[in-house]
Amino acid sequence: MKNSSRIWRRTLRPRAPLYLMLVLFTLSLAPAVFAGKSSIAYTKHKVLGIGAHVITINMNDLDVKLTPAVTKYGVGYSETFGAIINRTRPTAAITGTFFDTRSLRPVGDIMVDGEMVCRGVVGTAIGIGWNNEVEFIPTKCGKISEWSAFQSVLAAGPRLLSNGAKAVYPRGEGFRDPRFYSPRKRTAVGLTANNKLLFVTTTRPVYLSRLAKMMRALGARDAATLDGGSSTALYYRGRYLARPNRKLTNLLIAYDNLAAYEIARQHLAPAKTRVSSREAKEEG
Repeated sequence: MKNSSRIWRRTLRPRAPLYLMLVLFTLSLAPAVFAGKSSIAYTKHKVLGIGAHVITINMNDLDVKLTPAVTKYGVGYSETFGAIINRTRPTAAITGTFFDTRSLRPVGDIMVDGEMVCRGVVGTAIGIGWNNEVEFIPTKCGKISEWSAFQSVLAAGPRLLSNGAKAVYPRGEGFRDPRFYSPRKRTAVGLTANNKLLFVTTTRPVYLSRLAKMMRALGARDAATLDGGSSTALYYRGRYLARPNRKLTNLLIAYDNLAAYEIARQHLAPAKTRVSSREAKEEG
């Protein structure tokens, strides 16, 4: 009776083949692997001897959304980096365009969700289409540009790369500040040949020419600078990778899913400060 009981237990619990155990183990890991998969990722690099924080955004994923964001009260006001992040809840964010520290007015055009928020007349514009297409467009210095083909626009600059070639000429884009010609902590945005957008900040001061080479080394074909120096800011999934030493007026932010973007949409720019595309065109 004792021996038959042992046989009965062995029959109910046969030893699983090794290959089956490996399959079950792999399947058990799958949720953890796929849960971490995202079209927005962060890495830290050393590029041409310079430390750089790099956020890569896959613009081929139509669930990704890229947009500027301004302060709670609109143009002419500033806000802490953390406050803008807490209100808009992006996956990633970087400093936006330069602004006048007295008037707090950005120096380049900003359009959010098809509506003008701010008019400026310098720089290179990052145009974001309705289907995630991204273009780097030179503005006509001193003249109003028309952006009806895009959902959102952030005019920053100066340009760093154009179709893979170095294209650094701040004065030609309307920038006169001597700080463009000295080493500073920098931020930049670039687009690769396979439609990946890069948010980049340097860990130490560099010249614009050096930054252009760094962006090319990272794979960018087109690139432009954003506000830097004491405005240098970078955020990724709850981590402040670079904190600015001043309040800011605008950011360039990204979401890895449309649901999060839709929730934040009303917080990207206050409605009372928006100037419709039609009105902006009439002003020009």
